[in-house]
Amino acid sequence: QVEHPVTEFVTGLDLVREMLLIAQGHPLTIEQSDVCHTGHSIECRISAEDPSTGFLPDAGTISGLNRPDGPWVRVDSGVTNGSEVGVYYDPLVAKLVVWGPTRESAIRRMHRALSEYRVSGIKTTIPFAKLVMEHPRFISGDFDTRFIEQEYQGKPEITPPEEAIQAAMIALALYERDQAHKSNFASNSDSEPSSNGKSNAWKMAGKQAGMR
Repeated sequence: QVEHPVTEFVTGLDLVREMLLIAQGHPLTIEQSDVCHTGHSIECRISAEDPSTGFLPDAGTISGLNRPDGPWVRVDSGVTNGSEVGVYYDPLVAKLVVWGPTRESAIRRMHRALSEYRVSGIKTTIPFAKLVMEHPRFISGDFDTRFIEQEYQGKPEITPPEEAIQAAMIALALYERDQAHKSNFASNSDSEPSSNGKSNAWKMAGKQAGMR
């Protein structure tokens, strides 16, 4: 199970221990009838992604790290201060999991844990997860798989306006065009000297006019 910490919190079982025992040839130590569910558990996957760019990965070096702590708060993570987060693998930084006797208490505990979680050097999904914990629809349980699309897509705090994206793309295209023109101009100027060894002023003036 991918999100086994949630199951472990609500059942009190150590699933990894059971898997290791099975790998050694031992039988399960429990029966299905022994499994009881108690309370509620919530997991937030903390990823090196930027919610304001549609959750694109944000690579970099973790320059500061402070994990939350306390009763019924669990952080499964393989990164430390100074770890490199690249673009060639899953940008998952950690799994933050909490448990509470009720769903409401689990939400409050998760919100507190997210408020204590600090990751510097890269952008993460922590601020977005806090917004979700505060949202009335999530708190009431009135949500589905289109929750993000319906409530956050296009919002300034999550994604930049379409006009801003288009303006940035146009600016980048103009910059690259100007750089290409300048590169070609410099190359041609070096390779086409005048008969007296100096650059041809007429050609230079014409090329400069073409770059405007």
